Amino acid sequence: MDPLNFIIELGDSERQALGFIPAPSIKRRCIDTGNYVIIVDGHQHSRGFLLHGPPRAGRPLHIYQACVEPSYRLRGYAAQAVAEVARRGRSAGSNEINLRCACDLPAMAFWNFCGFRFRQHHVGGHMQNRIIAELYYPLCHAPSSRLLFAF
Repeated sequence: MDPLNFIIELGDSERQALGFIPAPSIKRRCIDTGNYVIIVDGHQHSRGFLLHGPPRAGRPLHIYQACVEPSYRLRGYAAQAVAEVARRGRSAGSNEINLRCACDLPAMAFWNFCGFRFRQHHVGGHMQNRIIAELYYPLCHAPSSRLLFAF
């Protein structure tokens, strides 16, 4: 399956947690520009994805969405994808990675584990009126051992 269809299919199955990004936007902003990571297992089967914005010198790199199939979570796959995005950001000279995550999602524990820090929160989420946390991970220093642990 091509990356766009895989992302759309998995994203649709996890829409309650992820929210919605239209397929044409994913294609234009991420697929066509290479701003994505397909998460694969040891047999090279696609098990998840991470969509991000362009890495630019002196600017934040934004993570739009990240998702791993439920039966493949807690195995380090998503952390590997985040480490790859951090590598891309550092190579381009980005100063941080930032993202937004609903506070009621288990993903908050994952982002904390990876070393992301809380910046602020606000009410958001058009459908569920959730509290949304804005998180960041500084890239201006040496890699955090929390993010780049041994795989």
